[in-house]
Order: sequence, then structure tokens, then C-alpha cells
Amino acid sequence: MAAIGGAVHSSMYGSEEERIQYLENMFDMHINPIDNVDTAVIAIGSAMFGVTFLFLAVAWLKRNFHPIRAKNLPLTTVMFIAGVLWFVGDIPMNGHVLLKGSFSNCKEWNIWVRVLFCFVYTTALISRCYALDRVFIQNRPTRGLIYYLPTVLLLAFVLVYSIVTEAMSSKLTIGYVKELELCSTTDGYVYVTLSLLWVNWLIIIFMMIRLRNIQSTFNEFYEFLFICAFGIAAMIKTNVVHYTHPKYPLVRGYRIAETLGDAFVINAIILIIIAYPVVMSIWQPHEYEHKWLLRLRTDGLQNMYDANMNIREDFSQSYARMNTSVNQPAKKMARPNANPFIDMPEYALH
Repeated sequence: MAAIGGAVHSSMYGSEEERIQYLENMFDMHINPIDNVDTAVIAIGSAMFGVTFLFLAVAWLKRNFHPIRAKNLPLTTVMFIAGVLWFVGDIPMNGHVLLKGSFSNCKEWNIWVRVLFCFVYTTALISRCYALDRVFIQNRPTRGLIYYLPTVLLLAFVLVYSIVTEAMSSKLTIGYVKELELCSTTDGYVYVTLSLLWVNWLIIIFMMIRLRNIQSTFNEFYEFLFICAFGIAAMIKTNVVHYTHPKYPLVRGYRIAETLGDAFVINAIILIIIAYPVVMSIWQPHEYEHKWLLRLRTDGLQNMYDANMNIREDFSQSYARMNTSVNQPAKKMARPNANPFIDMPEYALH
């Protein structure tokens, strides 16, 4: 038996304490019962998502703010929803609740909630990378079959993988062991799933390297640098825990580290993307937007289009598909009727 989930008192045992004692004798290890600490873990993780939700809500309220529009709010929202469901799947599978009733459906909770939406989350990150690559590296619009095809293929693969693992015998993947009242996964299923997640993160790292020279206005390279650091740290943490302590859900410290570690990384990545422009949209909206538009203009000419000055036709059309409008002046600028492009004659269009 590999990874084991939380427990539930049933008629097979006289009490929960008796069941814990039986498992301790069987596995020759100390087992921490589910208690108020696990409830606190769920509350802390929920609070993290609450903070991220507030930032995302403000971002949608201020979605016409140019630096926020450049962050592709629909895709960021998909990441948030996937992250929430990933966290929800972690709760029973990491052993924070008693596995009774619907929580005893180990296969469904792991395959269709935790693993599926973990893949959806990383796929959304890959889509974000690819959209930026299309615009800044390939100088192509973010529309058409070729643009959407990689994301569709990734999601289709994840769906097929979920269907196949669901159809396979629980003895080969994951299932509920009634005699022990535990969830059990096989080593093979754990290794394959983690390997596929590593592939997703390696794709993100590869795309990040391609985006290393992206213009500073969007700060995308630095964002993805931190995102990759968090993602790789989370993957290493998960691999170490699964390989060295396969029964980690029975040990309080390990299950807390797994659940809160995942919740922190999920929310930190989203906040890396949207937190700063959201804060600036409240703190210094007009000054920051004006400065952002000016830098967009200069960076576009200096770093992206040395040989192509027709930004108004090419750049605005393509990146507008990612929910930004780079050439439309802000509604309120630092001074009346200011146009950041016209007011910079040295960068006038030719």
C-alpha cells in the first residue's frame, strides 16, 4: 500500500481509538487522529483562498485598468477555480476528514477532483505562457486553431488519463480499503501521476526561458521566474513526502505540510500575477497607468519591434486578444488630455 488517506470509525471497531490502535500495530508507526488541528488547517487554507478571491474580485471590478487587463483575467479566474477544487480534493485525500459517506469515494475524489484540477491549473499556466510566446516571440495573434490547439490537446490528454485511471481496477490505481477504512494508492499510479505533473512544469520552464527577453512593462519573465520557483518547490515537496512517507496522511505534520503547502503555492502564483497591478489600481491608478503605457510604448520599440514600427496595427491587435488595449489612452491621465504616445515625439510612428 502506498499513500493512505484519513480514517473513519465504523461498526468494525468499538471506537475510533481502537481503530487507531489497530492501525498502529499493523503499520508499526504512530498515527495522529483527526482533530481540531485538521479543522484549523482547512480554515487557514480557506482563508488563503479568501484573500486571493478579494484580489481577483477587485481585479474584475477594475478590469478596464490597462495593467490589469494585460493579466488575462478569464484565464487567471480559471486558475483560481481549479486551485479551489484542487484544495477541496486535498482535504479528504490528505486525511483531514473522516472518510465516511461520500468521502469514502477515494477514486472520485482523487482522480476527478484533486488530480484533474491540479492538471487544469498547470495547463492554464502553460496557456498563459503560450499566449505570451505567440505575441512577443512569434509576433502572431492569439486567435485561430493553432493558438487554441495546444491547450485543447493538453486538456484532452488529462481527460483521457482520468477516464483510463477511472476505468482501471482500484487495485492498480486507488481505492477504498473497507477492512482498514482507508484510501490506498499503488506506487505505480503515484509515480505516473507525479511524472505527468513534472512534464507540465518542465513545459512551463521551457516557455519561461523563451520569454526571458520579454519587455519589462509586463514583468512576465520575473513573474514566471517566481512562479516556476514556487511550482518546482511544491513538486519537490510532494515527491519527497510521497516517496519517503507513503502513509503521510496518517501523520499530522506531513498532511499539514502537504495541504497548506499546496494552498500556499496555488494562491501565491495567482497573487504574483495580479496583486501588484490591483494594489496600484487603488493606490496610484492614474499615475501608474500613465507610466505603464509610456513604458509599454518605449519597450515595444526598443526590445520587440526594432525592425517593425507598426505597433498600432500589429501589437495592439494581437495582445488585445489577451484582454489588453495597449494603444487606447487611459480615461484619466496624469494631466488633462495627455496622450502618452503623441507626447513622445522621439518614438513617433513612421
